[in-house]
Amino acid sequence: ELQAADSIESEAGQAVPGSTPFLTATATSSSIRSQALTQKMLAAELRQEAARIAHQNGLRKRGAMFTTQLRGFIMNLSQHN
Repeated sequence: ELQAADSIESEAGQAVPGSTPFLTATATSSSIRSQALTQKMLAAELRQEAARIAHQNGLRKRGAMFTTQLRGFIMNLSQHN
């Protein structure tokens, strides 16, 4: 993206009269590509965060299940003694 910006800047310095719409379109296109890349990276980060949260949630549920089982075992032991 920096190369595209440098290219646009150098073309602007050498622009002939009437080429402004072309340069504007090129700059707009480059800006849209940059924004799309940013959105793609954000989406990847969100997917990673969602996977991390899902894993942590699974661990919490497993811990809760073990706690419930342990409580049941303790209740059974206390009833037999």
